[in-house]
Amino acid sequence: MKVSDDLFQLIKSMSKSEKGYFKKFASKHTIGEKNIYVKLFDAMDRIDEYNELLIKKKFAGEKFADKLYSTKNYLFNLILKALSSYHAEKFAVSKLNMMMIELNVLFEKGLYKQFRTLLNKAIAMAAENDKPIYLALLYNKALTSLATDYYANNEELNYEKLKLDSMNNLKNLVLNEEYHILYNDMFMFTRETGNIRNEKDLDKLNTIFNSPLLQNSALATTFDSKFKCYTVLGHYYRIINDKKNWLKYRKELIHLMESDKKYIKENPRSYILALNNYLHACVVTDNYPEYEIYIKKLKLFSKQFEDKKEFLDIQSRIFLLISDLELNYAIRSLKTENLKTIIITIETGFAKFRNSISENRKLSIYNRIAYACFLIRDYDKSIEYLNRILNASNPKIEPEQHIFARIRSLIVHFEAGNYDLLEYTVKSTRRFLERSNRIYKFEKLILDFITKAMNYSEDDQRLGLYEELKYSIEKISNDKFEKNILEQFDFVSWIESKLMHTGMLNVLKKKAV
Repeated sequence: MKVSDDLFQLIKSMSKSEKGYFKKFASKHTIGEKNIYVKLFDAMDRIDEYNELLIKKKFAGEKFADKLYSTKNYLFNLILKALSSYHAEKFAVSKLNMMMIELNVLFEKGLYKQFRTLLNKAIAMAAENDKPIYLALLYNKALTSLATDYYANNEELNYEKLKLDSMNNLKNLVLNEEYHILYNDMFMFTRETGNIRNEKDLDKLNTIFNSPLLQNSALATTFDSKFKCYTVLGHYYRIINDKKNWLKYRKELIHLMESDKKYIKENPRSYILALNNYLHACVVTDNYPEYEIYIKKLKLFSKQFEDKKEFLDIQSRIFLLISDLELNYAIRSLKTENLKTIIITIETGFAKFRNSISENRKLSIYNRIAYACFLIRDYDKSIEYLNRILNASNPKIEPEQHIFARIRSLIVHFEAGNYDLLEYTVKSTRRFLERSNRIYKFEKLILDFITKAMNYSEDDQRLGLYEELKYSIEKISNDKFEKNILEQFDFVSWIESKLMHTGMLNVLKKKAV
């Protein structure tokens, strides 16, 4: 993202009081009756969409217009400093950071009595808020001060107790870091690989899962280690499709957060995401009673952020998550009557939050909309959203999403009768999969089927091909490496709809009865 975009989005995310505070802050930290940074801030605040040419035109003749890039960069950092100062009192970490600076000042001035008074307060705050990194630094300061100050009162700060507390805290710190590494490993696996499609992928996944720290979740004893442990296990069981444990650890994470109200207050985005992940697990596992309970909980929690400019990023996130959930719920439960309304609402929201929603966040919803449109036989719309994914996604960063969009695009074009495009699309898809070493059993089946099916103009002539494809897909349906991709789209039901000369939605509804 460009500096211009970053700066514009930052300004638009600010509340009225934050903007007022920034202007006061800027006047103290820059020179000039109405400095250039406030001028630029006001100009960007007044426009609805960022326009570089408009900004340059407005400030033509001003000295800073010639070096606009560096001015915008400085303004961005100045706003961040102002916001950090504005919100400093809200967060324990901010308070602890300030205390660390104050402790250094007192120690350097030799004001050891004042130093130790503040040190005790800081240690208590770090312990209360489960901040082992800060505790490690504070214990280090305490032990050093006692060891080097010959006039220190050992009753005020007990050296042996501090030493023991320090060692115990270091154990917790190491434990947290070990879980954090597993947490990062799992997210890198998800990002680079997605679903397991071969033995190499499985081995890579199991290397993470076989860690003793995950084999025995009771080893996670701190809030942070439990947080990372439940998150990793939730991801693992989702990937291997163990629905029972997938639900279990998604819910465990919510319960953990709800056990610490202070955490939720300081990290609302994290709590919202945890609720969302559990809700998706409920939808996929058809646990609709739990879905109804927790979607109400998410919506109720979300109300506190409504119509508040300072929470624009949270509002956009909530909009995205709830939209995706309701869309997925409508698809999975086959309650498709409101699908078009949901899609319109989503597009309206995309327009409303256009400055605070990244393209990557849109892609997963595009994927679901494409499937929804396919179900209701709006093939043109389905192709439109699939093309958005293919044009925007990075196949190296999001291999599964990109590849599956390609495969589904073939199916939709075939269903829509776009045979003139199919020949080229099949060839380009096959080349892409071969180059990326991602052509597995399922992909080959679909490509071979489309290639053969294009030789016939009527479905009645393709009956043998449909039967052959159905048999082949059912044959690989229990393959642990093919299972996940087959669950993303019910290809067997689609084939049956072709054999029965009806829509796929009708077949799914009959099966659900």
